[in-house]
Amino acid sequence: MRVSVVIAVCNSEPYIAETVDSLLTQRRAPEQIVVVDDGSRDGSSAILKEYGDKIVYLPQPNRGQAAAVNRGIAACDGDVLGFLDHDDLWSPHKLARQLEILEADATLEAVFGLVRQFVSPDVPEHLRKSYKPASEILNGETKICMLIRRSAFDRVGPFDETLPATFFIEWLGRAKQKNLKSTMPQEIFASRRLHLTNGRRIMAAEQDAETLLALRRVISARRAQCR
Repeated sequence: MRVSVVIAVCNSEPYIAETVDSLLTQRRAPEQIVVVDDGSRDGSSAILKEYGDKIVYLPQPNRGQAAAVNRGIAACDGDVLGFLDHDDLWSPHKLARQLEILEADATLEAVFGLVRQFVSPDVPEHLRKSYKPASEILNGETKICMLIRRSAFDRVGPFDETLPATFFIEWLGRAKQKNLKSTMPQEIFASRRLHLTNGRRIMAAEQDAETLLALRRVISARRAQCR
């Protein structure tokens, strides 16, 4: 299977190299890494350009994460899609293990897994205790954990660009309504970085409101399906 991975980047100079490297050093590396720079104003673009033809680099004016990811997907030529946020990491065995699971069952459309949360080393010492998550390991029904067949993703449809921060909640609801066949191995496949500029931390009220909107859309679609 040919694998394409999409990363949307916006002002991730401290972390983006480590993120990209976590893909390049996979036990089974992806054939294509598409990085969409969504209007970064820091040094992210200079770092990404240093990777040369190891990645497909697509700069654009700031349009939001959902629009950036959709643009990246449009540029993908793989028959399997993976996703990574610009500040998070894949476990070294993620791709090899998830492909093994997909290849063992032709009817399976997507594989998720577990996510480990960690406090970024650059968080000041006096704040580290407050950043420590209540649960270090979470079920990863998330974008960064998902590996999905392109045909299945296309069946569900693109991400909703009117929900720039919580688009995956709405998409996952749609996927379940369309009976996406997936599995959740109890293995850690990704690491989520907790740091000073996590969107959830600096825009909590906006993201709470957007989450409610995403959930309302999921519920409305479910009710319409049941009629």
